[in-house]
Amino acid sequence: MSLVKWLFIGLIALPAAELLAFVMVASLIGWLRAAALFVGTSVVGVLLLRKSGRADLARFRAAFAEQGVRAVHLETPGVATIIGGILLTFPGFITDALGAALFVPIIRRWTTARLATLARDRRQDRVIDLEPGEWRQIPDQRRRRRRKPKGSA
Repeated sequence: MSLVKWLFIGLIALPAAELLAFVMVASLIGWLRAAALFVGTSVVGVLLLRKSGRADLARFRAAFAEQGVRAVHLETPGVATIIGGILLTFPGFITDALGAALFVPIIRRWTTARLATLARDRRQDRVIDLEPGEWRQIPDQRRRRRRKPKGSA
């Protein structure tokens, strides 16, 4: 499946999962405490973004200016803090857990390594090197439009 389809599925499934997580946490600790925790993590995310957001954003801009798109990874100074703060700001316990995990260096390094491995494996699956005599071009059958026979409605 393409990345766009996965993003669409995620955008549909995330609110449902967040609601389910809120109900589960509320049943364990009570509705009022769950609501306070729900709001409290968003406040903490905003405070973290205000405190270190500008400095981290400046470091990220400098790295981006120097390295270009290659600078966009979790180990670039400030990127994980910015993404973690944004995830903490979003309402919900799942995004809060993901955002808090980005502040832990061990988890951040593991996530970076895992994403790099997935990207490398995905790139290798799409490239097949063949010599000029080992291949021939065939027409794509899916793209051909079928015309309706004349006389049909």
